[in-house]
Amino acid sequence: MAPPPPETLNLLLQPNPLELRRCSDWLQASCQRLDVPAASSGKLDLCLNEVLANLIDHGGARASSCPVQLTLERADGDDGGLATLTISDAGRPFDPLSFSSEPLPRTLQEAEPGGLGLLLVNRFVDECSYRREGDRNVLKLGIRWLKSP
Repeated sequence: MAPPPPETLNLLLQPNPLELRRCSDWLQASCQRLDVPAASSGKLDLCLNEVLANLIDHGGARASSCPVQLTLERADGDDGGLATLTISDAGRPFDPLSFSSEPLPRTLQEAEPGGLGLLLVNRFVDECSYRREGDRNVLKLGIRWLKSP
């Protein structure tokens, strides 16, 4: 028997720092509504905040004037679930999958602020895809979890 279609929730927002709290609140409430485990929703929230902070800081003028669309889906499989957060924005074309980070600092004295957000995102997600669709970036971030015994 085929698994049921995924459940989907959406939010449109302006990409500015004042919207970050509303985004997190929406994501947490949506994850609760879709029964996404707290550990998985926490990872998605951190990833969302990092992606939006990068968009706000580096997306350009068009990014700040066009709404961002967030879509959260939950799909169930035989061994667990998958929550997928899709972030669609009008910022400059940027494929975070092609981003290569500098080597990590060996000491705190060598560390400089910034530059670790995408590294965190890549470490937290189980699935990640990017495409350019017209004049929009479309980033999909997926977090998996196992069924409880």
